[in-house]
Amino acid sequence: MRRMKLLRPSTPLARSYGDKFETTFGQSESAIRLLCEKFPDNRTYESVLLKSIVINTLYATQIRAIIPVAQHIVGLEIDDRLRQGDPTLVDDIALLTVKGKTRRNYSFATKYCSFHNPSAYPIYDGFVDRLLNEYQKVGRFSSLPLGDLRDYRRFKEVLARIIHELRICSLSLR
Repeated sequence: MRRMKLLRPSTPLARSYGDKFETTFGQSESAIRLLCEKFPDNRTYESVLLKSIVINTLYATQIRAIIPVAQHIVGLEIDDRLRQGDPTLVDDIALLTVKGKTRRNYSFATKYCSFHNPSAYPIYDGFVDRLLNEYQKVGRFSSLPLGDLRDYRRFKEVLARIIHELRICSLSLR
């Protein structure tokens, strides 16, 4: 795998990447936020299916069996846990058995939760994982190992530590 060219992490750099992301994906993000505002609860299959399809499509999370995912989310009765920011909810949404095969839709689950409560649920994806690990290799964060970023509690701990160590507390987890 080719090494990434890394710039020194800072608040201005994070803001500039946020601006670039907003320019590229801002309308898609707005569409998902609007849908979540229009259908804030997760009790009806139709509203959960709509949100799941849009997040899956716009974020290319590559879930083929989206109908069972929506049924699964409805069955979990997640609204209180979402409001509370319960980190265990991510794995509860992510883990699903379809036709005898267990899948872990981790990235999708972080995105689904984040669009409902962005201050409590940072988004994980493969790019974030790779970027954090590359920065860690060149000693830009901490001497402590990152650990398994696919453990959501650990992922949130790592992000909080990085934000603190880099003194970029003015930025959101988003």
